[in-house]
Amino acid sequence: MKRLIKQFTICSIVFLLSFSILFVQNASADVKSDYKTYVMAPLTKITNWNDFAKQLATLKSNGVYALTTDVWWGDVESKGNNQFDWTYYKQYAQVVRESGLKWVPILSTHQCGGNVGDDCNIPLPNWVWSLSTEDRLTHKSETGYVNKETLSPWASDVVGTQYNELYASFAQTFAGYKDIIEKIYVSGGPAGELRYPSYVGADGWSYPSRGKLQAYTETAKAHFRNAMQSKYGTISSLNNAWKTTLSSWSQISPPTDGDNFFTSGAAYNSQYGKDFMIWYQNILVKHLALISSKAHQNFDSTFGVPVGAKIAGIHWKMNDPSMPHVSEYSAGYYNYSTILDQFKASNMTLTFTCLEMDDSQAYQSPYYSAPKSLVTQISTLSSQKGIVINGENALAISSSDASYSESRYKNTAQHLFNEGFSGFTLLRLANVVNEYGTKTAEMDRFKDILILNPVKINFVVKNAPTNIGDTVYLTGSRWEMGMWNSTGGKMIKLTWDSVNKDWRGTGNIAANRYYEFKAVIVDANGNIKYWEPGSNNVWNTPSTQGNYTVHW
Repeated sequence: MKRLIKQFTICSIVFLLSFSILFVQNASADVKSDYKTYVMAPLTKITNWNDFAKQLATLKSNGVYALTTDVWWGDVESKGNNQFDWTYYKQYAQVVRESGLKWVPILSTHQCGGNVGDDCNIPLPNWVWSLSTEDRLTHKSETGYVNKETLSPWASDVVGTQYNELYASFAQTFAGYKDIIEKIYVSGGPAGELRYPSYVGADGWSYPSRGKLQAYTETAKAHFRNAMQSKYGTISSLNNAWKTTLSSWSQISPPTDGDNFFTSGAAYNSQYGKDFMIWYQNILVKHLALISSKAHQNFDSTFGVPVGAKIAGIHWKMNDPSMPHVSEYSAGYYNYSTILDQFKASNMTLTFTCLEMDDSQAYQSPYYSAPKSLVTQISTLSSQKGIVINGENALAISSSDASYSESRYKNTAQHLFNEGFSGFTLLRLANVVNEYGTKTAEMDRFKDILILNPVKINFVVKNAPTNIGDTVYLTGSRWEMGMWNSTGGKMIKLTWDSVNKDWRGTGNIAANRYYEFKAVIVDANGNIKYWEPGSNNVWNTPSTQGNYTVHW
């Protein structure tokens, strides 16, 4: 469709996804008291249960709390509609129970295979494609590529029925394992993430290109036309808003001009662009509402545990000067706040990825990758909305260079312990435990930095030379104490005790860890006035609640 859309310059764009994060000095560090560490199981099926049990025993002995596992729809219902076979996963759950670990099953209604890190091939059940037309059940990209990685959210009737049956069967089968089930996740799309399959190698994508929009089935195009007709009522009203001269509703279509939709500014500033992007994202929002309602309906009364879903860390092209945030837009992420509103309304916990990455390529062509900023944006929004958030790494953290992998864990720790995360899942088991159950060198680094048991410590600072308006903080050698007041960290804040005439406060930090730290005095403007003189305070923390007094 030829559209008459006024061209806009990128410099005039107001980015819906941009979000400014400022360091607030008066915030206080505090590891979440319920913080736990998880490890993601292999994607492929277990063939040696004895070796698997040894691997789990190693996880347990090193402080890991639970194992996260994909439970593949394409496996358990492969024989036919409503013909479930849970034999494998029942044995799996039993081995997890005997290890002493908790279990986090992911009801994985997506294909395994074709995504980064996939080492298996488990398609959706073949019979699913006979439930409706290919056009309704699949995604089609702007290049015409048909994707069968997951059911299309436009086929909401099929999704609602089939997912409900899957969830109900799981609940009935595993009710006897509720003692080990810590929480349950549901797959919202490709790779288990609530998004469109926008970046697929088979469709010509390679990192860091933008990815393809996915609204080109006849079903999707008709839905877009109907949505616009409902919004505007008459074609003249639509033309007035879009600055077009369309003569009928049938001329409405998703963007047909590829990159130009973004580089022209149309995606950002034109009413057509805004209408399309809001509609495109809202399909995902409605999909989350549907699958979460089915999940709560089947899981809450049986298990009584949190139910969650995952958002992808689409971190490349965020700062692209010609088409900013284009990869996020193509995946369906137009306004994160609106998406998270649905997480809150649906009572869903959130998992977000790429916590290990940094912003070193934030303004480097062709990447414009800012994962660190993106994680902070999402965690801040989650905190504001009261959403429980957990983290994952996007790529494997495993290297012969210990300093490199430690830097990845420390990047992760900065987010986890300063931005309110309740847990972290490491991808994946094989990186920290060998095939026969012994730990790798990576395990010790992972354990020291991220496998934490939070303990509440009562801190007291005596004789600090403060004046009216000053505040005393503690900061130290780990991210739980702000990494010596590094940018993006938070120190432990104390308050004046008028009875004892000293500064007091509490903070959750890691049990059984070595810390070096000092007290600092901060003025009313947030500037550090004085550091505690002398050597650093040195402490090996206790395994349970404790106390520490600093004498200035």
